[in-house]
Amino acid sequence: MSLNYEEEFLPKTGGLSFKKQVREVFSAKANDKNKELQKINPNMIFLIDWESVLTLPSDLKWKARREELGPVDNAILYLKFSRKINYLCEDLPKEFCKDPDCKEAFLGLKKMILHIKHNPNDTQSNGCNFHQFGVAGEELHVTLEANLPELMREANDGSCPDAKEDAKRLTNCF
Repeated sequence: MSLNYEEEFLPKTGGLSFKKQVREVFSAKANDKNKELQKINPNMIFLIDWESVLTLPSDLKWKARREELGPVDNAILYLKFSRKINYLCEDLPKEFCKDPDCKEAFLGLKKMILHIKHNPNDTQSNGCNFHQFGVAGEELHVTLEANLPELMREANDGSCPDAKEDAKRLTNCF
């Protein structure tokens, strides 16, 4: 039996409350953005490594949307309301696929998986080009590694990464 996109997107662990929050991310953003991604590569799906979210340091707390929350709740809010998923599913693939060779490589991928890691030593807070890319078989792995309390504050959320710069770095993964 093959999984549908929603079943593949949802986490396998994390408890009912967490799964409910993830379903909200799916409904509010991921499902629509996945459709945008599939306009470029009809065989590709966008996923989030929920284990990377669940393993964020539990003592990491910061104020977002006017209340102090833990890292999992804040990461969920960030994914639901930021432009990060839009960028990864629309802006970056469009820029990357302008080159015919890059487009051919991109069309060979089946999954884009976002991983989130906290780096307490990171001093930048604008969210631009914190991505690390890796290709493993038919999977494109995008790791967002940043000082999460700095990155995910509402004041910093409007920053847009440079798709041209990220596309250059992504090219080196193939």
